[in-house]
Amino acid sequence: MLPRKRAKLAFATAVALMVAGGLGAAATVVRLLKSAEWITHTYEVKLAVDKEELLLSEAARARLNYVNSGNESYVGAFDSANSQALADVQRIRELTNDNPAQQEFCKQLDELAKRRLGILNAAVDLRKSGQIDDAKQAVFSRDNMAVSQDIDSLIQKMDQEEDVLLGQRVSRSSNLFILFLVILASTFAVAVAFFWIHYRLIANELEAREQAEASAHRLSARVLRLQDEERRRLSRELHDGLGQNLVAAKLALSNLASTYPNDPVVADCLKSLDDSLAEARTISYLLHPPLLDDIGIASAARWYLEGFAKRSGIEVSTDIPDSDKRMPHSMELALFRVLQESLTNIHRHAKSARADVSLRMGKDYAVLRMRDYGKGIPRETLEHFLHDGTHVGVGLAGMRERVTEQNGAFEINSDENGTVIEVRMPLSALGNADDTQNTSVPTK
Repeated sequence: MLPRKRAKLAFATAVALMVAGGLGAAATVVRLLKSAEWITHTYEVKLAVDKEELLLSEAARARLNYVNSGNESYVGAFDSANSQALADVQRIRELTNDNPAQQEFCKQLDELAKRRLGILNAAVDLRKSGQIDDAKQAVFSRDNMAVSQDIDSLIQKMDQEEDVLLGQRVSRSSNLFILFLVILASTFAVAVAFFWIHYRLIANELEAREQAEASAHRLSARVLRLQDEERRRLSRELHDGLGQNLVAAKLALSNLASTYPNDPVVADCLKSLDDSLAEARTISYLLHPPLLDDIGIASAARWYLEGFAKRSGIEVSTDIPDSDKRMPHSMELALFRVLQESLTNIHRHAKSARADVSLRMGKDYAVLRMRDYGKGIPRETLEHFLHDGTHVGVGLAGMRERVTEQNGAFEINSDENGTVIEVRMPLSALGNADDTQNTSVPTK
């Protein structure tokens, strides 16, 4: 599987695990909340059972106070506790309708509560009749006490039943909480592991891409160097081979012309030889100007610009002062090739009647600047070139590649008013400029 596909698979797996873990955690939280509701329900049942016991006790106290004092206010308290106690038994029955054991206990509690309240009501009614019969009240108290004990025992059983349920539900809630933490931790750990794998795969791919780009740059630089070497070789061949042959032919025709001074054919041949010799010399110099090796970039650039203006008819404004400094040969050659290519583009594409060229050498940088006043480069084409180097010919790409190889900066700006190209070359290695004095094409 390709590294990119492995990286996508690792990322998709990590996302899928996070989604699955999130869903699992969400489901666990829902169950945890439900468990918490059941715990709250258990406490509610226990509270209702304890409240029932309290209401029955309040009714018993109100009956006793009324019997002893005859104060009618206790009758109201007794009636309130009486009715509330019966209502709460029904509420306990509703709260425990999912528990058969508690439903049975509720049935017993309802019977015992009614029985106890019946005893208490009989005692109150006796006192209301105006009879003060301590013997009967004592019987009522005894019966009330007996039923109260039964109720206490039953309520204790109901509390124990709820305690068992509470323990189970608390344990379940704790287990769900632990499961929730385990799901989160496991999902996070596994997702982090797959994200790390994804990161490593992406990093490896980027590293491989950077190595490929570096190899491509080295190959491009190699191609440019081979191109320059081939131009140098062709220049030498034109100069030393074809050029010398043309010179020899011219000498022979010159001797013939001295013998036949009025022969028009000989004169035409001499003119054609002169033109051919000049053309061969021009082509040789354009392929690799000897001034570049002998004197430097400033003189070579001025010579080239002068010839370019004559050949193209474009008015060229030149600002290239003389300088005693020499740059490394590779840097001078890169600047000269950029100058050549820029002016070729101006002549072929810009449709500009004039151009400005300047070359300045400062303390740290040499700056070559070229400007035309033509139609400019389309914005979309320029954006593609600046972003990824596409949508342009080899000229602009080759210029930028040459400058980049020398650790320089290549800038281009263009609009409907023309195009400006600026190249900045660092001069930190200026002291080693003698690297350049390669074999130059001999001049004649």
